[in-house]
Amino acid sequence: MDQQAFAAAILTWHDFFLASAGASAALLGLLFVGVSIGLSALAAGERADLRARAELAFANLLYVLIVSLMLLVPDPEPLGFAIGLGTIAALGLARAARGARALTGPAIAAPSRRRGIRRLAWTVVGDLLLAYVAVAFYLSGDPKAVVLLMAAIFVLLIGAADVSWEILVTVSREGADDRA
Repeated sequence: MDQQAFAAAILTWHDFFLASAGASAALLGLLFVGVSIGLSALAAGERADLRARAELAFANLLYVLIVSLMLLVPDPEPLGFAIGLGTIAALGLARAARGARALTGPAIAAPSRRRGIRRLAWTVVGDLLLAYVAVAFYLSGDPKAVVLLMAAIFVLLIGAADVSWEILVTVSREGADDRA
């Protein structure tokens, strides 16, 4: 497919990527507020798992924001998107691998470990979808792969929301226990 046809096809998704950029930026701001309110719990040396969860949610939202902003660039071309998406996917998978130790390590109780694996799975699936789209854009420049990009954005947003909610519940429970 030539670059003009690719750009025209991507342009049809403009409103979706504009909305996902705005939503991820707003959620990123709310995550900052939530983390700053529960900063003492996250800063505690023994709570590496909470920090890893907050980093996971932050990274997911940041990747959604970057991908969405990339696709709002005028006159897009498949090779540039392929390189950008591939880089984001590689960074996301590397971050997930590093976070896996903190979320599933031997110091974590079995039920929490299972929840950590589930929350980590959102990120891994989203990053693998990003990688697939990067390869599709690189090999064929097929803009139909953008549907999978939409799926990746939803998966990363759901993963960030899941992790953020769990952090909120954990910090509020621990705060209630401390006050009791």
